[in-house]
Amino acid sequence: MTASRGPVAPVRRGPRHRAPRHRGPGRHTRWHRRVRQWLGRPTRADAQSGAVTALFSVPEGMAYAAIAGFSPLAGLYAGAVPAVVGSLFARTALMVTTLTSAIALTARTALSDAGLDPTDPSCIASLTLLVGVCMALFAALRLGLLLRLVSGAAMTGFSAGIAVQIVAGAVGDATDYHSPHHNRLVHLADWFAHISTWSKAATAASAAAVVVWSVAHRHPRLHSLSLLLAMVTASAAVAVSGHDVPLAGSLGAVPAGLPRLTLPDWQVLPQLLPGAAAVAVVALAQAAGIPRTVSGPSDRKGTEAADILAQSAANLGGAFFQALPAGGSLSRTGVAQAAGARTRWAGIFSGLLLAALVATMGPLAARIPLPVIGALVAIIGCKLIAARTRDIRDVMDSGPVDATVILLTFLATTQEPLDRALLVALAASLLARLAAPVRAVYRNTLAAISRP
Repeated sequence: MTASRGPVAPVRRGPRHRAPRHRGPGRHTRWHRRVRQWLGRPTRADAQSGAVTALFSVPEGMAYAAIAGFSPLAGLYAGAVPAVVGSLFARTALMVTTLTSAIALTARTALSDAGLDPTDPSCIASLTLLVGVCMALFAALRLGLLLRLVSGAAMTGFSAGIAVQIVAGAVGDATDYHSPHHNRLVHLADWFAHISTWSKAATAASAAAVVVWSVAHRHPRLHSLSLLLAMVTASAAVAVSGHDVPLAGSLGAVPAGLPRLTLPDWQVLPQLLPGAAAVAVVALAQAAGIPRTVSGPSDRKGTEAADILAQSAANLGGAFFQALPAGGSLSRTGVAQAAGARTRWAGIFSGLLLAALVATMGPLAARIPLPVIGALVAIIGCKLIAARTRDIRDVMDSGPVDATVILLTFLATTQEPLDRALLVALAASLLARLAAPVRAVYRNTLAAISRP
């Protein structure tokens, strides 16, 4: 017989073990990679370039604001927050967003036409805010597509004209002789014709900066630091010699502190809308040629719209910190690139370092001689012209139509406001495109007639 067994206890099984699924990188990881890829890795060259650009922004921004009748501090602040925000979002990674002379003059006209006080921080904040809004609307309306219609010949003439404007605006500070002529070509001719009236002290300081820059620029290890070395050495020489030359502090006191939060005057926005649109067009016109003139990481697809939105964000951010309207600056971008900029961190560093410089060492930055800055900015303008020499030669050799387009655009850029010059470039480009099929039909007709 088989022994009976008691009731069998149920077998308890532990929790079913499941192998973990491979879900791939999480959303946070993907965004982290995208942000790192977009920002890039900051380098020592970017930090050096940011330092040079920040030092340039002190007297140059103050000078641009003072020329247009604004408080010099508004031009100084335009190189801090707008530069950081613009560099964070611009697809053209090396583009520096800040105040330019053309933007400053157009902004003064916009406030004057609206009957507002250009020294009122709330009015400046209102204008800067509206400029950012107008830029965003232009991006939504795909204004960048219109810029694509501008031919390479017209854009070459436009960029060369802006470079001439940079040189013409800098030689006055370099020699302490400011020509009264509006046309930039006549301005340069009059400046050279009055060589006997140049200030000897200012010219000597400028010459010292040029000599130091040329020596350092030819040395491989000092190439990226040539601008900074020239600025520091020439400034120290002026301080030791005791020559009486205008300093950055002569444009206005540089405070040791950051700008206070300022709210726009919402009631004046309707009055400023037409002027803000004009300022936005001028700023975008200046920045239009930057992607074609600088090297560095830049995706051509969608560059125009992304750069417009970046400049819009820069103005929306700077409006609350007493900054004048800003846009892509060809001269400041050239300074950053010449100083060794590699990634967008150069522009970010320039804004952060400028803010730190103003907050801690404002009085020291105010002792930078204006002739030294003028000489080095003129060098940057000349380098921009030299960089376009090959393109100009190719356009001139391509035929009479392109040669006419580049000449008309160049002359318009050196004479007219930049928004009108851009319209001339667009009109000349469209006429050149229409002339191409007409010329083809004419040649075919002549060939058909000449056949037996």
